[in-house]
Formats: sequence, C-alpha cells, structure tokens
Amino acid sequence: MIKREYTPITVAYKKKYGNKVYVKEFLNERCPDTLITKASNKLPKDCEILDIGVGKSFFAAYTKKYCK
Repeated sequence: MIKREYTPITVAYKKKYGNKVYVKEFLNERCPDTLITKASNKLPKDCEILDIGVGKSFFAAYTKKYCK
C-alpha cells in the first residue's frame, strides 16, 4: 500500500459558543471542499471557519495570528 502525501490544509475556526480560535492541520485531504461541507464531521458542528490555507506555511502563520 502506497501512502500518499498531500499538501497540508490548515483551518482556523471558532466554535459556536466561545471566543477561542482553534488551528487544525489536515495532512490527508486533497482539497478543502470536504472540510467546508455541512455533512463533514472533520470539524465541530456549527463552527465558524475564519481562514483556510493550502500549503506548509499557513499553520505557523495562523497560529501566530490567532493563538496569541
């Protein structure tokens, strides 16, 4: 079995109740469309997506921006 490496997708989101911003990196997704859909269970239900970035540098940038 060949393990594929995809470009990392980083999502900054906020849960429905609360002000804390979470930054999560997905390494096994091909495109961000599966994260945005309402039927997806990869992010918490009714969360507000603040930013989505495709690439290696976005995790550090979003962590610096949102998790002070």
